[in-house]
Amino acid sequence: MKKNVIQYLAGRLIPAIVTVSLIVLAIHYFGPVSYGRLTLLYYTALICITLSFHWVQVSIVGFLRGIQKTSEIIISRFFFLTILSALASGLLMGAVGHFYFHLSWFLLALLVLYTFLSHFYLFHLAIFQSFHCTTRVAILEGSTQILVILVFVAGIFIFHWQLSALFFGSFIVGYVGMLILRWLIRIDRLYEIDLKHFYWDSRFTSKALKFSFSVTLWLLFSYILISADRFILAKYLGFHEMGKYAAFKDLVYQAIFFVGFPLYVSYQTKIVDLWNAKRKEEAWIAIKEALSFEILIFIVVFIIFMVFKSYFFTEILKIPEIKSWIIYLPLLLAAFLWQSTLLLQRFLELFYRPSYLAIALLATIIVNISLNLIFVPIYGIMASSVIMLISTIIYISVILVIAIRERKRLF
Repeated sequence: MKKNVIQYLAGRLIPAIVTVSLIVLAIHYFGPVSYGRLTLLYYTALICITLSFHWVQVSIVGFLRGIQKTSEIIISRFFFLTILSALASGLLMGAVGHFYFHLSWFLLALLVLYTFLSHFYLFHLAIFQSFHCTTRVAILEGSTQILVILVFVAGIFIFHWQLSALFFGSFIVGYVGMLILRWLIRIDRLYEIDLKHFYWDSRFTSKALKFSFSVTLWLLFSYILISADRFILAKYLGFHEMGKYAAFKDLVYQAIFFVGFPLYVSYQTKIVDLWNAKRKEEAWIAIKEALSFEILIFIVVFIIFMVFKSYFFTEILKIPEIKSWIIYLPLLLAAFLWQSTLLLQRFLELFYRPSYLAIALLATIIVNISLNLIFVPIYGIMASSVIMLISTIIYISVILVIAIRERKRLF
């Protein structure tokens, strides 16, 4: 495995552990109702951030990989776009938090500040990623996550804050700490940002938006797919039922992502290398090989889960009601299928057809929301679990058909 892949995996280890820990601590100490409210706020903020900034983030990585490290003007333009995106996202999140969620002014301020600072956190990570500074990315990201979990734990046992305020407050502290650390980690002539001039170029902005539009749409749609059922469950069943479902779903998806991520990263690198070497058939074989390993991982994880299932639900999550197989099994399968879909997508991205992925995911979202609106009032969280599996099967089937068709056309 290449050195930069190992460094990247090491850098993702701490964030993955912290994410899982936050979910477990939140549901264990605050209960389903508080977790349900938090997850709606979190995914709403995530959708706002993605909509306003992800296109800038993707463009940073794509543009800066092909230029000299002293391109101050281009980086300053991206920083100015980041400021505009942060302001727009913060205002949007403030409006949604006030008029839809009816938040207190304190929690609303924390949520807006979290949304605003997220842009600058992602901006600096993107800059380092574009210049392949994987060690520094790992340091910045890892230190941020460690600070977040330390503040979160202190908040539980010392300050006794409510969950949503504690969660967003912890990330605000983490982001501020990261920005301070960023200025301490200097690389000569890596980049400078000119704060004295107003950098706006409509042609540059249009080019950046066009470059990353489809990728941004796909990520936006993926967050909507993951979170849409929560809003429907909260409306028809309340926060207690929705919180139980959301906690298990989040934990399963994060845990499976953590288990399968090394395989995904190593194989996507292998697939790209084979493709660039004009060995397209071998790239396709590598995908099938990776999918075989995904199945093996699923079998192992499923066996471990079944052995410790009772302890997991009753002692760790404290939600024994969710032990029904018709709830947990579809979500387990959906999470692994989603992880497998990422490998197929990597193959399709090599054909430069990201719009196919966004269109397929949009159709999947429409099916998912429609089925949830019909069946959730009747069958509750069991319906959402099964519908999530059905939606994932539909999406991966479409992606598989496109991949096979493109393979036949190009090979």
